[in-house]
Amino acid sequence: MEIKNTVQRLCQKFNTANPYQLADDLGIQVFYYDLGSIQGYYYMAHKVKLIYIHNKLNEHVERFVLAHEIGHSIMHPRSCTPFLQSTFFSVNKLEIQANKFAAELVIQDMDLMEHWEYTVDQWATYYGLPREIIELRFR
Repeated sequence: MEIKNTVQRLCQKFNTANPYQLADDLGIQVFYYDLGSIQGYYYMAHKVKLIYIHNKLNEHVERFVLAHEIGHSIMHPRSCTPFLQSTFFSVNKLEIQANKFAAELVIQDMDLMEHWEYTVDQWATYYGLPREIIELRFR
């Protein structure tokens, strides 16, 4: 519940759930590069927060990866860990927390209530994300 509350407070404070706007509002610089098998990573250098996103991601995955990295910047500001090397799934506690943060940010309660009848697979298609991320959101 703590991660959900963190996301809700952040969205209320900046009046947006858009990860691109949040990054800007939080003063996080976002860069796009060919990162090979790494989809994105968060890094802090000299108190400047930086996020690097792989420049060949589709829009749904890019949005999720950005939200994930914002999660690191909020919950793990001193960690500098590459995200999702060719897979969305990790057993690392920090990565799971950042995934949960991203799922809460990208998959809004209002959408869930509006389409309560959707199955997990339908949500996965709707958001363009793996079903495991959708399942994580419902936990």
